[in-house]
Amino acid sequence: MHLFTIICEFRGGTYTRQMSAKDPVRAFEQWAAHFQHDNVLSPAEKEMFETAVAYSLSENGLTAMENLQNVWYEGFSLGDDLLEVMVIAMSPTPVTTRPAAHPAS
Repeated sequence: MHLFTIICEFRGGTYTRQMSAKDPVRAFEQWAAHFQHDNVLSPAEKEMFETAVAYSLSENGLTAMENLQNVWYEGFSLGDDLLEVMVIAMSPTPVTTRPAAHPAS
C-alpha cells in the first residue's frame, strides 16, 4: 500500500484528500467515490462526473507526468468547467500504475 495525495482543481476551488491504495488508479477511484459526495457538484455535474470517471477507469486514464516521478494527471469537462486531478504518490521510490501480478507459490 502507498499513501497518495489527490489534488483537484474545479471552478476556482482546490480540494485535497489523502488515500491509501495499491496504485494511483485505485487511489483515483477511491477519491472519486468521496468527491462525488462532497457537495461540490450539482446533480447534473455528478452524472457527468460518474460517466467521466467510469470512462477514465476503463481506459486506465491517468497520465504519468513527464519528467516527474510518482505524479499522474486526469482531467475532464463537466459542462463548461474543467475538473483537473493530480495524483501524487508520497513515496521516495517509483510507484507503478498497476502493480505486477505475483505468481502463485
